[in-house]
Amino acid sequence: MSPILRRATTLSSPDPIPEPAAPNAADWLARRLNGSFGAADQRAFLDWLNASPENGRAYAEAERLWEQMRVLDTVAAPQLAEARAFMAQRRRSRRRWPVPAAAAALLVLTLSSWSLFFSPDGYRTAVGEQRSVELADGSRLDLNTDSEVVVRYSPTGRVVELKQGQAVFTVAHGDARPFDVHAGGGIVRDIGTRFDVRLRQTTTTVAVLDGAVEVIGDGRRLALQRGQGVSYGRDGLPGAVGEVDVERQSAWREGKLHFRAQPLAEVIEEVQRYHRAMIVIADPALGKIRVSGVFPTDDLTLTLQTIAATLPVSLQRNGDRWSIARR
Repeated sequence: MSPILRRATTLSSPDPIPEPAAPNAADWLARRLNGSFGAADQRAFLDWLNASPENGRAYAEAERLWEQMRVLDTVAAPQLAEARAFMAQRRRSRRRWPVPAAAAALLVLTLSSWSLFFSPDGYRTAVGEQRSVELADGSRLDLNTDSEVVVRYSPTGRVVELKQGQAVFTVAHGDARPFDVHAGGGIVRDIGTRFDVRLRQTTTTVAVLDGAVEVIGDGRRLALQRGQGVSYGRDGLPGAVGEVDVERQSAWREGKLHFRAQPLAEVIEEVQRYHRAMIVIADPALGKIRVSGVFPTDDLTLTLQTIAATLPVSLQRNGDRWSIARR
């Protein structure tokens, strides 16, 4: 293991990491950075990561310290300038310096590649549409209804901006570059493998479906494990961590919506996301009635008729407008 990584776990931090989690975290980080992290390694890593909250926190801390020591960005520019100057001087001279010239050429090629940013790719879905996209690094994103993302890759990182809507990210881990999702006022950094991010008007919600993530906002870092979720506002400040029903959270990827004793108003708001038709609850008191069930995302008529059959409400339809009234 790299001496730098061994140092990373011994540096002081405001919240000491219990042993033996810290050395294991450094070992896993080193293995993921060496470029030969296979599927079996990924499964073993996730088993270790989900074994305890301390493991996730230790890994997040090791990765944070490693990021602090990455100084290539700050030295690349002057080294590149020196290499180009040397090659220019070499072209003006008739003397043959094959080894230094080759080394300089290699340095220019390497640093030029490092500083190159690939063109961003944008993906979006219409109302009611869902889309699965495989990214250039092997990661996959599943876009929910009326959603938009922009993906940018550089030699130092993989960045996805969630501009609206909701997406599930399944991250490929043969790549040493961090995978960050920018949404609302915060950043969600992948540590494990699969997580859901939903951007609302004033809040952003994050749910970990497998592995772990780190939520970064307002100068704070919060590690989340599988089955945990958190929300943050436009300032990026995370709220309290809560439990997440993984099956319900990801049901939309199978064209289903799961509700468990949720107010009718919340149910209708969620159903509305998948349809252009307008749904109105005529009596606000009806919005407090609790609803449980599984409904399809692509059949509004069936959903509303099922609700009307099980609740003391009636339906009225006028073109693309549905009204829910007291029966």
